[in-house]
Amino acid sequence: MAIKLLSYIFLFYVGFYFYRLAENHNKYKWLCGFLGIASFYLGSIMYILYIRFFTETIINEFEITNLSFKSSIAGFVFVVILFKTLNFIWSKKKKLKNEVDKIGKD
Repeated sequence: MAIKLLSYIFLFYVGFYFYRLAENHNKYKWLCGFLGIASFYLGSIMYILYIRFFTETIINEFEITNLSFKSSIAGFVFVVILFKTLNFIWSKKKKLKNEVDKIGKD
């Protein structure tokens, strides 16, 4: 029960940080919040599918806890990579736009 509560709190913060990222760069706020949550689930599912289809290991019922923990870490890594990528791309566009605006004012 406590693990589920912690995962909901974690997903809330993921959505919140993506929301703030979109707010800082004048993008769609709620869409980016949901994108952050969906990216966590996508990363988790991709890890499970990778283990299932591309490795030779057989998943026993006793290894499900270990697999869920590793898939949560993979989802977290996927969220961090997506967050950093979006932040880098949007910051670069914002910086380029500011430099273009300064050209005509000299």
